Order: sequence, then structure tokens, then C-alpha cells
Amino acid sequence: MSYSVAVRALCEFTAKVGDLDLRFTPSPSAQEGIIGHRTVTSRRSAHYQNEVALEGEYQQLKVRGRADGYDPDSNRLEEVKTYRGDLDAQPANHRQLHWAQVKVYGWLMCHKLGLQEIDLALVYFDIVGEGETLLNQCFQAADLEQFFNQQCALFLGWARQEMQHREARNDAARALAFPHAQFRTGQRALAESVYKAVSTGRCLMAQAPTGIGKTVGTIFPLLKALAPQQLDKVFFLTAKTPGRKLALDAAHVLYTSSPDLPLRVLELVARDKACEHLDKACHGDSCPLAKGFYDRLPAARVAASKVRLLDQRNLREVALAHDVCPYYLSQEMARWADLVVADYNYYFDFGAMLFGLAQLNQWRAAVLVDEAHNLVERARSMYSA
Repeated sequence: MSYSVAVRALCEFTAKVGDLDLRFTPSPSAQEGIIGHRTVTSRRSAHYQNEVALEGEYQQLKVRGRADGYDPDSNRLEEVKTYRGDLDAQPANHRQLHWAQVKVYGWLMCHKLGLQEIDLALVYFDIVGEGETLLNQCFQAADLEQFFNQQCALFLGWARQEMQHREARNDAARALAFPHAQFRTGQRALAESVYKAVSTGRCLMAQAPTGIGKTVGTIFPLLKALAPQQLDKVFFLTAKTPGRKLALDAAHVLYTSSPDLPLRVLELVARDKACEHLDKACHGDSCPLAKGFYDRLPAARVAASKVRLLDQRNLREVALAHDVCPYYLSQEMARWADLVVADYNYYFDFGAMLFGLAQLNQWRAAVLVDEAHNLVERARSMYSA
């Protein structure tokens, strides 16, 4: 078996250290970032290569990604980061992460083209003033290969654990029996329709009366489809808290009927519901749970990965046992959960975290939208005219 990981995901796992700090955000929004990248590209030479696909291997790891740009005339590979505000206020650990990303891309480019050295550049683009700050450094291919191998070695143990988890999850899902003695009236037809829809890559809109058991009747067939359809995640999206509770109750039912089911279920809640210090800001100078957050995150992540049902209460217990923020631990665990129960905005909003992660990691995700008629009004609040 092999494990595929995006460059950005790899570096976020291995190269994030120090405090959680939201005082400086490099990427104002996805749309502004796209415009900024286009502006930078338009200023480059005719030979400039945009969005260069790169990949490499380290033992069981397959590392892939797209470098923002490469100029063959100057042998320079660029990583473009958009920002607003004062670049001098950028925390050192943000800059360290960016250098880690461009160095991994640098080795993959050297490997692809057979280069002995390469210029690597971080290009910080101010979306307001449209000015560029370029940080350039020449690296030897051998040094970049050593850095790449170090990052992969740090991630490999976790990757092997995740491969074992996924194999056990898929085997259990294949053998999973319906959690009740029999289907309710209409429930089997609903479950079959959901399974057929996900198997053929189609959308399904289902309307059913109250009491039919819609939640179990839709989650169960998607779990059965995990292995045959090579699904990475199932997202159960709701408009209100009671909808999340129904999904978590369904998970309890599945665990009760299959006590050894290795399925990781995660509940995502709003920041103000998960925050332990509402009177403090999200940075190390203010909040004790943000101070050294990324230094304590690895141990918290390991502990959380061993808890099957990470609802708000269970996740908070793990987070506080390791002195990390529950809200940002939940965001980290969204990468490693199998069934994520969350509000609509986590997938459909402009800054939708689950959608962004799915795009970045190229997940095959099945999306359940509970009480979908509520999505119309919610969309009006999430998007402008």
C-alpha cells in the first residue's frame, strides 16, 4: 500500500511549530488569492511556467502538489503568498512553514528536471497595494533532498497508522450489518437510492416522512460504499444543532450494533461554542491554549485519533488534557475523521474549511445535506448578491 499526501498537507503536519496566532493572515480569501496569483504571473516572462505539477516518493509515501510558478530562464521556483497589512507583523513560524513548502517543491523540481541547484523564492503579494516582496535563496539539490526526506520521515509513522486504520475501516464497513433488526417502511428504498447515487456519481434529492429513519437510512449506505467507491470521507451537513445530534445518535446506534467498528466520527461546532477563553484573542500572548499550540498538537492528535466518537464533549476532554484549543484541535481532526458532522457553512461558505480540505487533498467525499430546504436561506446569508 502507498499513502498519497499533498505538499501543503505534509508541511502543515511536519513544519508547524510554536504558537497559534491569527493576528496575521497571509491569504485574505480564496478569490483574492487567485487574483493575486494571476497578477504576479502576468508580470513574469513569456517562458514562465504557471501551476507546475510535481510529485515524488519516499518509501510508502507519494508526495504531490502544484508549484505556483517556475522561471526556466533564471532557474527560479516561486511560491506566491497573498496578504494584507504589514508583512513585518508576520509571525516567524508562518514564514518557516512557507519556506518548508517551497523547499519541498524545490526538491521535486530538481528531481523532475535533473537540476544540481535551484533558486527558491517566496513572493509575498500585497492585495491592497499590489506590491511584491521577494525573498530569494539558492539551494543545492542534495540539501533539498535531505530536507524532503526529513519531512517525509516525520510523517511516515502517521501515514502507516492511517493506512492501517483505513484498511480496518473499509473491511469493517464491508461486513457492516444494518443496525436494526429490520428496515422501517420506506427506509430500505431510501438506503438503496443513496447507495446507487454514490455508486454512479449522481446527486440525489430525497423527501421522506418523519419517523422513517432518514439519518441511519442515509449514513449506513454511504458507509457500505466506502470501500467499493474508494471514498475518503462522509460529510453530514446540517442547518441546526438538533440535526447534528441526530447524526451523532446514529453513530451511537452503529457503535452499539458493531462494537468494534473502527469509524472515526467528528462533530464540528462554532468557535464561540468551543472556545475556553471567550475574553481572549487567538494568539500566544493572550490565550494560554494558543501558546505553544503546535508544539503540543502532535500528542493531542495521537490521543484524539484513538477516540472513535469525537463529539464536542469528548474532543474537549482530549484538548484540555493536552492544553490545546478544542476548536483548533477539531479543525485538525477534520483531516483524519471518516464521518464529519458539521454545519452547512463548513462546506458551502466562501471560506468553507471542509470543501477547501477536500480540494487540497483531492478527497473523494460523499456529502449528505440534512433538511436541504434550509440551504436556500442559508445561502443568502453566506453569499452576497
